[in-house]
Amino acid sequence: MTKIDNDPNLSDDERKVLVRSLRKLEHMEQYIFNTLHMKKIYGDVFVKQFLSSLELNKA
Repeated sequence: MTKIDNDPNLSDDERKVLVRSLRKLEHMEQYIFNTLHMKKIYGDVFVKQFLSSLELNKA
């Protein structure tokens, strides 16, 4: 979450949505994402950051 907080490319609203989205997935082992739909709604920067955050959180 520190990386998200310090990312200058994200607006406050994008940051809030990103944190909420990641918290929903905390206890899930698998999930399928429709990245094209996410890009339409949130934009490319948000989707890149979201997927990058998932990679960092892998155990």
